[in-house]
Parts: sequence; structure tokens; C-alpha cells
Amino acid sequence: MRTFFLAISLVAAAVTPLHAQDDAADKEVLERRLRACLAAGAVNAPRESLLTAVVALRSLCYTQIGRVEDVRLREVDQRFGLPEARLTRSEEERLDRERELERRRLNHEIGMAVSSFTGLAE
Repeated sequence: MRTFFLAISLVAAAVTPLHAQDDAADKEVLERRLRACLAAGAVNAPRESLLTAVVALRSLCYTQIGRVEDVRLREVDQRFGLPEARLTRSEEERLDRERELERRRLNHEIGMAVSSFTGLAE
């Protein structure tokens, strides 16, 4: 039964027109779509290791990951006053570090979700 609901979530995300998904600026909706994709894909993910499962699901959920990452990086940029602000060299370096930290957070969340959904550990 659980597999059925996960499959339905994946189909619903896939059937929604791409332009409609692009208009969904709501961060929560994008995060839920990513989580649904990871959950649905976990059913058939490779079981050799957590790494292989993460790679497979990142490939499957590439579009959703990109959208969530874009929103999160846009939030970092806004904290620095971008796109209008002119940043000093040190501010640019700090921005780069903050953006990299946000990417790492997302990657960690994806890894934890895949581990949880598949039951695999390092």
C-alpha cells in the first residue's frame, strides 16, 4: 500500500506541466515535491550501498533538486542584497562560502532522506 502512494506521488509530480512547476515559487511545495520524488524512487533504488542509492535518486530527481537548490541559493543572494548590491571582494568570498554551505546542506538532507527511505547506512 505504501508503495502505491509513493508511486502516485511520483506520477503526480511527473504529470504536472513543467511551466506550472516553474510558477510554483512556494519553497514548501518544491521541497515536498523533492521529498516525494526521493521517496517514490527509493522503492526501486539500488541496494548495493547508500552511495549508489543516492546517485541513482539524485539522477531520478535531478529537476526537483535543481529547483530547490535555485530557491535556496536565491535566498542566500537576497541576504547579501543581490542582484542590486555591489559586493566587496571579502563579501563576494563570504557569499561564495554561504552558497557552498547551502549546497552542502541540501546534499546532506538528500543523503539523510535516501538513507531513511531505503534503510541503507554508510
